[in-house]
Amino acid sequence: MGEQGTHFWHMSFLGRNAIGLTAQERSGHWTPSPGMTRMDAMNELRRQVNEASPYLTNVVMLSFDIQLNQLP
Repeated sequence: MGEQGTHFWHMSFLGRNAIGLTAQERSGHWTPSPGMTRMDAMNELRRQVNEASPYLTNVVMLSFDIQLNQLP
């Protein structure tokens, strides 16, 4: 396994396409900057998701979670 970030995150989205509603999800690992809040992390990760998948820019984010990546 390669090097991973200190945190695991997951986002789910609901949007529309030509045939109706579509659900999308994105997840990954990431190391936040010192002093970041969960809100800061959500906004930064959403920015990164939108940059990689511009069609998700104007869809509804249904959920966001970020947790320490290390299991006990």
